[in-house]
Amino acid sequence: MKRKKALDMTGEKCTLCFEGRLEAKRGREYFRHGQSLVVIEDVPAWVCSKCGERYHLASVYKKMRQIAADGDHLTERMTIPVARYHGDEAA
Repeated sequence: MKRKKALDMTGEKCTLCFEGRLEAKRGREYFRHGQSLVVIEDVPAWVCSKCGERYHLASVYKKMRQIAADGDHLTERMTIPVARYHGDEAA
């Protein structure tokens, strides 16, 4: 049996849904920094095959925080529509 690297979570059981298995992927992350929301592309993560929960190494999270704080890394701007929920349900 081949031994996994210490930081490889591929195949581990999801700790949120306890059903899915984690797969190494790269994708889009939405990162809040102060009052801003920064979209960061191509971020490495382990993603649950069942519920979609994403897991990151601490070093990846720190890098996302650094990218969000440093406006020099921003490559483009997006316009995101915002709506407010209006329903009859009581809070």
